[in-house]
Amino acid sequence: MRFATPVGAYEIDSVPSQPQVAHCHAFFVPKDLRGQGHAHALKDHQNTMLAALGYDFATCTVCGSNTAQKKVLARAGWAMLATFASSKTGEKVELWGWNVKKAEA
Repeated sequence: MRFATPVGAYEIDSVPSQPQVAHCHAFFVPKDLRGQGHAHALKDHQNTMLAALGYDFATCTVCGSNTAQKKVLARAGWAMLATFASSKTGEKVELWGWNVKKAEA
């Protein structure tokens, strides 16, 4: 499911056969809006939607070189879970997760 706000967009999909787990992807803030804190607001919006949709846990992947996105994830309470090399590009990829239910408590 795609969500759009005035400062960006993202997608949330249920993991097949695991309806309590979401995979988040396509997180995007337009270039002309970057560096103004909009990514943090967008991630807060995403976290709120994950809770409202009733998910228990969420995951996403990020390129290891994307330091800006990793700062947004860390500030929003997400944690890096694992790393692997992309078979497509050879670049380091990080798997991040967020415990939605723990954050609500």
